[in-house]
Amino acid sequence: MNKNQYNKILVVKHGSLGDIAFSLLAMASIKKKFYNAKIDLLTEAKYENFLSKSDHFTNIIQDNRGGVLSSLKIIYKLNRKKYDLIIDLQNSKRTNNYWFLLKLISKVTINGSRSNSDIKYTIPLQGKESPQRGLYNQLKLIGINNFVQDINWLSIDTLEIKGDKIILMIPCVSKSGKHKQWSPNKFGELAKTLEKKGYQICIVGQESDKETLDPIVKSCEKIINLTGKSPPEIIYSLSKISDLIISNDTGPGHIAALSHSPILFLGKDNVVSKSNLSEYKNAYKILTDSMDKLSIKTVIDFLNEKKLISK
Repeated sequence: MNKNQYNKILVVKHGSLGDIAFSLLAMASIKKKFYNAKIDLLTEAKYENFLSKSDHFTNIIQDNRGGVLSSLKIIYKLNRKKYDLIIDLQNSKRTNNYWFLLKLISKVTINGSRSNSDIKYTIPLQGKESPQRGLYNQLKLIGINNFVQDINWLSIDTLEIKGDKIILMIPCVSKSGKHKQWSPNKFGELAKTLEKKGYQICIVGQESDKETLDPIVKSCEKIINLTGKSPPEIIYSLSKISDLIISNDTGPGHIAALSHSPILFLGKDNVVSKSNLSEYKNAYKILTDSMDKLSIKTVIDFLNEKKLISK
């Protein structure tokens, strides 16, 4: 079958919100290329509602990455769907095992970067390319050379957010990402300083992030507090109207970066963070070997130097 004539396609993506963010433009590019095809998505239940809003996919199949029995049920379901092409944007050991078993009972073509892929992209050493660039290079092998640069399906009405000079702060990280989190107290002091310069501070996060967000709330006279009210579409849409975003290297920050608004990432000085943050033309970065040693003065001086805030 010609690569331009695939009729039934499965896209596969699990992982963290950051992993999903890295793949959103790739997903949109797949839809643009194969606009006449039936395209399904295999992902976790927690992303189903979010990704269904894109209208890229005919069906979304849940895969919560359970045990052996759960995996066999997934493989059985995929075999019954009779896909022409599977595009593995996850490229994990798990999905590679899926394809080993599926190919025993199916003739489906698999595009990915693991050993059981038929149209295989060879990933360079870690840090040599961004996660997004790796996916783009993988997709070029199936004829996708023009990549979508906007995800306007994420935009929603934010008219209830009044005023201008908004700075969106994203201070929260996952439990496994605490090592790359800048101090919430320093975020609070920074928010206080920026509010005195006439900026409106806006914060986003989950209800479980309240302890991290409290120092910012207590430091500001007025604040746009969207704790527990900030799904990805809110983060993206707020980012579009913000003068500046300040974030840790975290999933919501990568959603915000897709807005094309100026964003300052505070991150670890290592190959992973450098790779993760390298793709955004609108991003500024302060990287450090110790998040604890990164001072408020260093951040403010950087903001002034780059003219990201008014003096």
